[in-house]
Amino acid sequence: MADKFHSDMQEVIETINYSPGVQDTGDLETGTNTITATSEASGIGNADYNKALTLLKPSDARLEIKKVAARLAATIDSFGGSPAATHLYCRVYVDALDADHRLFDEDWDSTGAKLDSSLIASGTLYDLLRDGASHTFYFFFWVDQGMAVISVVELWEGVGATAGESYHTALLTHTGFASLYCDVKSVGTGSSTAEVYTPGGTIVSKTGSPPRKMYVNCVLTKAPVEFTIVGLSVATDIHYWNIIAVTLRSIQ
Repeated sequence: MADKFHSDMQEVIETINYSPGVQDTGDLETGTNTITATSEASGIGNADYNKALTLLKPSDARLEIKKVAARLAATIDSFGGSPAATHLYCRVYVDALDADHRLFDEDWDSTGAKLDSSLIASGTLYDLLRDGASHTFYFFFWVDQGMAVISVVELWEGVGATAGESYHTALLTHTGFASLYCDVKSVGTGSSTAEVYTPGGTIVSKTGSPPRKMYVNCVLTKAPVEFTIVGLSVATDIHYWNIIAVTLRSIQ
């Protein structure tokens, strides 16, 4: 029974430990592959490569994924044929072969290492990649004529951002006291700024080249708590939350 000296309310302490890391196909081409097709193959069963990845979903609904960053790498060793190829095309799909499921759409006209990144913040791919289930990535290659030889095909995905992109890559709904530990990493060579903030102001912010660890012993937060990352330099990098661990204190 509550009175002026006593209360039925009590302190509740909870923890959320989320470690999505980065999901990596590895190099799908163990040797070299000579691409001679002059149009995109029909049907996911005819993909040049495929790989299933699972991006972990937070176990607590109060922590929500808001953005997924993906990075594609390929190496073109040579163009050849008679007449020789001048373009290598690549498309990457998730689960189905249509525009809504297309993650990358590339047109490369020179040899060497190729990189690209993509930020997924809405639509069909957004709903898929953050649902915690396994999804298969399908890779299609073709040339305009002749042939092209490739030796690297790899893709990464994580909860985070690309260059120039930020704002609630993850979102925590909590009002009360919180202690935080966050680990930020990258695929690539550039720097980024990572921040945790609420409508009341920034809780912690760090800029530089990952990996970076961020600690907050105890702070009074007001929902929503936003976990943001912005890439500062290399457009083809992705920067991601490797770990988000929070201890929450509230009165109930």
